[in-house]
Order: sequence, then structure tokens, then C-alpha cells
Amino acid sequence: MMYLEAVGLRNHALLESLEDRRLFASAVDPSAVITPPSRTPFALRVNFQPPEAPRVRGYRSDFGAAYGRRSNGFTYGWNTSRAGNAVYRDDPRYNSVRAQTNITMPKGTTWNVRVPNGWYEVRVLMGDPSIINATYRLDAEGKPLVKGEPYKGFPWVEGLKTVQVRDGKLTLSVNAKAQGNRLCSIGIQGISAPKKSPTGARIAWSTSSIRSPLHRAEAGAVRVGNRLYVMGGFTTQYERVTGRVDILNVKTGNWTKGAPLPGAQTHFGAASDGQYIYIAGGQYGPMLSSQGTAQAWRYDIAARRWSRFIDLPEVRFGGQMSLVNGRLHFVGGNDRTRVRSRGEHWILDLSRLSKGWQAARALPSPTDHHSQIVVKNQLYVIGGEVEHGTSYLQNAGFFRYNAQANRWQTLAPLPEASSHFEAATLTDGKQIILVAGQTNAQQLTSQVRSYDIARNRWTSNTSLPTARKAGVAWIMGNRIFYMTGDDEQSGEPRSTYVGTIR
Repeated sequence: MMYLEAVGLRNHALLESLEDRRLFASAVDPSAVITPPSRTPFALRVNFQPPEAPRVRGYRSDFGAAYGRRSNGFTYGWNTSRAGNAVYRDDPRYNSVRAQTNITMPKGTTWNVRVPNGWYEVRVLMGDPSIINATYRLDAEGKPLVKGEPYKGFPWVEGLKTVQVRDGKLTLSVNAKAQGNRLCSIGIQGISAPKKSPTGARIAWSTSSIRSPLHRAEAGAVRVGNRLYVMGGFTTQYERVTGRVDILNVKTGNWTKGAPLPGAQTHFGAASDGQYIYIAGGQYGPMLSSQGTAQAWRYDIAARRWSRFIDLPEVRFGGQMSLVNGRLHFVGGNDRTRVRSRGEHWILDLSRLSKGWQAARALPSPTDHHSQIVVKNQLYVIGGEVEHGTSYLQNAGFFRYNAQANRWQTLAPLPEASSHFEAATLTDGKQIILVAGQTNAQQLTSQVRSYDIARNRWTSNTSLPTARKAGVAWIMGNRIFYMTGDDEQSGEPRSTYVGTIR
């Protein structure tokens, strides 16, 4: 569902950039949907609104009454009456009641609905078009469902979670860190129990003697032979960025310095042909800086010198770049809004630079903060997210690009939709390995997943000792190394895990 269709945005210059954002779509990616059981599953959609607001087609209404049976046959409501706390913003910029209505949800309140015991996909829409200072935090069955904040021109935040109900009642509760929660609507769909991935390799994890020269997360990384170039990234818990380029000799564990970045310091795509390192797009500034760029740069490895290269056609945050058969492929990322995800795919032939970036077949599903890897001259694009900076909804999509046919082939989706493993995606030529990352509601994960290229199948390996995202990984024989990133227990560690595959 397109943003304009869901929100009903009228012509308004300030909000014109919202046209591609998705609200309450049926799924982030069709391949990520779990097939419902053969019997008719429980399904309910509720809009939270005052009685005087128009009804929303396809949705039941909740006016803030306490939990009880409704005339529509369902049983739902609040732990204490919220009648009188419902809002209707009859704003001429919007013609969708669902985006203009909400009920405030302070700490200590819960919303409940009677459901059969089982598994459910829960989606909520939160926000208020007149509110820009809020911290939306909401749990479903005690698990994080929403963790996001309004962003410039994007006042709504969405949440998506698969939960199991064991007591006959699905419960939404306010997370302790919430400020100004406003609940617009909810969709509940009964699904089959999620299938677990087959068990993969057993990995014995320990701490390596290799330590990063500094704390950093979301750095760019390129491996050239036995040297791993780690470039830029956030430091000091995302409050600062660095332009440092540190080079690790993966055989000796020794570090040296490269020439510092002249351009984007984080959120850029990076690739190398062995002679040069190329970076394109990215973000200047810390945290949620809106200073995106289309700039591209080239680093002469022998001369240790950066020079301006051929800029991307448009600004991109969190897109990825790979080299395939002498051509750079830049895919996805966020546009100048930093929120709206894109699926454009641009190719630059390094033997014909005068032609510049050429448009190729777009990715089937827009994404950002995804991973790209090349195996036997074939380009793979894995996972990612949409609505970066607000909802952070995760993708499970997995695609391979056929250059001769200029088309994408859909592969087995990720076992769990996730992102932020851009520099921690590895291959041994037979499988693709993803180390850690981020799942829905900005939850860090310790998962280590492997994709068998020949069998088109994912397996789950022994997890990292702690959950991390946005780190850097490399592989040497039967050992996997994972360094830096954002750690669930210790912030931005300098330590490195080493895992021996049994």
C-alpha cells in the first residue's frame, strides 16, 4: 500500500516527500509472510478514535472503553477506560481517518483482546500528525513491538511482531521508556507456528587477541587480499562519526592506518577491484543526521590517496555497492528523506566511465541497510529494512541478480527478517554466512545464519555469545571473526569474537 493511499495525503509541499512510504502494508516483503493454517484463522483490525470521527472501512472501532464484549462480537478494550482521550485531527492535509485518529496510551495502561491461544502476526500504527517530539515504545505479549520516534515529515511509526498467546488474551503494554504513546490502529492475524531453521554448524566462540583501534559501529569494510580496510563509522554511542581508515592484516593481527576518508563517514557503499577502493553515497554527521550525499570517491591503494569519483544519480543513505565482472552495482538505500527506502539499481562499468551510472532492473522490494555479496560472479542482496529513522521495519527478502537477463531471482527468505549485517556477510564459495544484526523493533540479535547456495536453504548455527549489530566480520579457513559494532551488553566494544566451525 502506498503512503498516499494509506494516509490520504493531499497536495502539500512540506510533506510531498512522503509519497512512497508504506503504512500498515500487508507485509514488509511477501516472502516473509507465514502461511496461515488451513482453518479460518482469527483476524481483527481495530481503529482507535473518538465516536464523532468517521468510521474506517474494514476496521472495528475502539472509543477507549474498558475491556469487554463489543456489539461487533469481539471482546477487547483497555484495562481502565480511556474514553475522552481519543483524538481526531481533521487536518486538510490528510483524508485518511486512520492516520488522523489515536488514543493516548500512558504508562500503566494496557489494551487487550480475547483471542484463541496460538500464534499471531501483530501490526500497529502509532503517531499523531501534530506531534514530533515523542518516543513510541510498545510491547505485545511482553515482547518489543514498536521502538521508534517521529522523524522530519514522518510523524507515524509502525510495529510488526510475531507473538504466541497462551492465556486467551493478546495484550499490548507500554514499555518503560515510552514518552507520549499514541495508538492509531492495530491489525491481528492468526498464523501457523513459525518453523525453526534446521540446525547448522556448531561454532566454538571465544575472544580473540585482536582489538579494534577504536570503538565504532556501522563502519564500511572492504577486504583486499589479507588486508581488511575498516572505514569511518559511528563512535561514542552514535554521537560522533570518524573519518579514520584502519587496516588490519588478518594474518598477523596488526593494524596500520590508511588515508582518512574525504567524504561520507558512515552509511556508504564500498567495493574494491584490488587496485582501488570505491565508496559512494552515505551520511555526514552523527545520529540521525539528514546530511546525505550522492558523492563517490576512489582510493588508490598503492598511492594511499583519495580522489573524487563519479557521483551517484541521487542521494543515498544505507545503500550497498559491489563489484561484479568489472562493474560496480549500487543497490537500494534511503533517499534524501533518510526514511524512504528505494529499490533502484545502478551500474557503473569501470572500463567505460564516460557513460556514468546506468539504471538496471530495480530490486523487487525497496530496502536499506541490507547486505550484498558476490559469489562466483553473481550478486546477492539480502534482507535490510524500510522506514529507517522511524519504524525500522525489517525485510526477509533474498535476491540474486542475473546480469544477462537483467532480472532478479527470488531465493529462500531469511529465517527472520533482519538487517545491519552489511559488513558481516561472508562466503566460502559454497555458502553465505550472516553474523548478528538487527530484527524488528530495533532488537539486536546474536544469530549466525548460513545459506547453502546449491540447496537454496538456510540453517541456524551457534550464536554469538552476545547480541550485536553493525559490526565487521571476516573469515579465514574454518574460523569466523566478528569485531566492533553495537553490543547489547557493552555498547561499542573494541573486542573481537573468534568462532571455530566444527
